Amino acid sequence: MENFPKEYEDVFSSEKTLRKCDLNLVSTGEHDISQQNYVMMFSEAVKDYQKYLFDHLVKLIWLMRQFHYRGKRRSVDSLNGMHLDGAFGVFMRFHVGYDAKIITRNDVHNKIAGYFDDFFPDFDINNPFESKYEYPYDHVSFEFLWFVHAMPERLELLAEAEKKKMTYSVFLDYVINYISVYNERNGDTYEHVYTKTCPQYIKYKKNEDSKSQTSCVRE
Repeated sequence: MENFPKEYEDVFSSEKTLRKCDLNLVSTGEHDISQQNYVMMFSEAVKDYQKYLFDHLVKLIWLMRQFHYRGKRRSVDSLNGMHLDGAFGVFMRFHVGYDAKIITRNDVHNKIAGYFDDFFPDFDINNPFESKYEYPYDHVSFEFLWFVHAMPERLELLAEAEKKKMTYSVFLDYVINYISVYNERNGDTYEHVYTKTCPQYIKYKKNEDSKSQTSCVRE
């Protein structure tokens, strides 16, 4: 991946945008927590939640991918064939007591799970109940993963964010500059999708008809 020079103006980390929220005007009402402590508490709470969620998401996806019926393994979330998917549905509803569709219908969670084979090449061979599958980043959060999930160079972009300890807003501007320069040099390849129906992300236009594309923005 080529690290393109800065050519486009910052939007999400610009002074103009930051002026829309003056931290000195933020308060917690009767709890009277200082702005600095409030930011720190909020950040740590979200970070802890995402680590907890990642651990349990790994375990759920691992269990789902171990399901075999008549010797055939269920390898993907759907389209495994009517008989295999049907058997798994009955297994989940009657024997496990939960509906698999409820568990897997969160598009953000599914896109995070789409990184598992990159993070853990032996994902199905090892067992997350016996050995810890550690979240691979200290600084990069789910927001970063979601934003670039459709891009072929997503791991390189995330590595750059981790190395430079970019804030989420800075990462947004970094990637938007990257795709803008890339499109200029290589043709219309990427699109910044920003809608009311799901978190913003980068669309890879060469996969527009792929079932892997984000579903929360479909009509």
